[in-house]
Amino acid sequence: MTWVLIVIMWVVFAAMAVSMLLIKRYRSNQVLGTTLSESHAQHPEVKKILGAFTASCYGILAAFMALSLLLLTPPVKDYAEFYLILVVIFDLFANWFAVEHYRKKLLRLKAQNNWVYPQKSQITVDLNIAREKGKYSVSPFWVWLFFALSFLPTAVLAFREDLRQIYPVGFSLLGPLCQLAVVYIYYRMRSTPSQIIAIDPETNLLYARMQERLNSTTATIIALEMAIFWIAFQLAIYTNEGILFIVPLVLLLVALMCTAVWHERKNRRLANQFLSQLPEDKQYLREETATWKWGFYNNPNDPRIFVPKRIAGMGWTINIGRPLGKVAGFALFIPIIACLALVLYGGMKDYRVTIEENEIVIDAAMFDFAVGKDDVVSISMTEKLPGGRRTSGYGGTSKSYGNFYLNGYGSCKLYIYNDIRQYIVLELTGDKPAYVILNGKTPEETSRLYQDISQWLD
Repeated sequence: MTWVLIVIMWVVFAAMAVSMLLIKRYRSNQVLGTTLSESHAQHPEVKKILGAFTASCYGILAAFMALSLLLLTPPVKDYAEFYLILVVIFDLFANWFAVEHYRKKLLRLKAQNNWVYPQKSQITVDLNIAREKGKYSVSPFWVWLFFALSFLPTAVLAFREDLRQIYPVGFSLLGPLCQLAVVYIYYRMRSTPSQIIAIDPETNLLYARMQERLNSTTATIIALEMAIFWIAFQLAIYTNEGILFIVPLVLLLVALMCTAVWHERKNRRLANQFLSQLPEDKQYLREETATWKWGFYNNPNDPRIFVPKRIAGMGWTINIGRPLGKVAGFALFIPIIACLALVLYGGMKDYRVTIEENEIVIDAAMFDFAVGKDDVVSISMTEKLPGGRRTSGYGGTSKSYGNFYLNGYGSCKLYIYNDIRQYIVLELTGDKPAYVILNGKTPEETSRLYQDISQWLD
């Protein structure tokens, strides 16, 4: 389990590094969010700054991959999930700081060399391009087909009651919900305003047609990748093989990174194909105002609330320059903070078993439970538990508790420390849950708890 978390962290860090390296590429007359002409982008000082930025990206990647190995140490292992989230957040901030640091260096270099371009203070729209939107894209039939295919796991559950006990139907609907979000991304990418690259309207129109085709193709590929991921992920649940949970997730992240790199290269080649045919004085080069702040898009002159990210094809972000965008940006941090608090609380709090006169009370974070003496059919000890799935609760590297479904046991309440291979099994009269399985933090503590419960039952 620990190595699984480490691999997940490595994939996330690699994805972030790839994203940062894509930002540094010259596209749409910009490098690291800084407007530069093509000739100025080839300046030796600019290349030197970009070289230092590349080195910092690889340095951040290596540093955080090394930090992830601290999960193998006992003090950190007990709080593995909280540590994972915390390190990923710090990795995001480290990469953002690198972008801002070297972007400011580019701005200072521009000021020193007096590289000044006409100001652009508002969004420019070519009405001829706007009228043709949607005519040259990949058909939306495909993204809707992949949306329909995402219901396949739900359809399987409708006819398999045994599988519904492992994986509730409600959770299977998360797939179609995610796929519906990809459908939305398709329409947003298809209708993305095209960059005006030249003064000639015909050149802009032809460029817009080809860019629309590329954007819609990328969105369709993402929809296919998501559909395959969701079906593979639920097949892993049905086959009851734990390692298969990670394989679809890793493959999805790798596929999305490859798609983003492919889209970026195609987009850059497309822009270069048109710009190479135009003299620099005929290109539509305008100084962009500072439109990025804290990693968010920040442009009060842009009426849009949701805008494409700096890397085309990597999704959408919020325009915090608008009042509604500020509210949405602030709202994003609420679930992050809540998630951190819950994971930290679940990892830090040990559960406590109290034997009272007529019942056993188990005090656990958000999953307290009480067992009456008359509800217990039998008590036994085992050194091995069968495979199963957590339906709701906490499943960390050091402990697991909450509602689980185990093969051969059915619905269970688990309160176990994962490293202790001794388990007390209480069989109950009902089936919700049918068993309560628990242990102590040490084998000795587990043995004492077993003796205390046996005496209590007698």
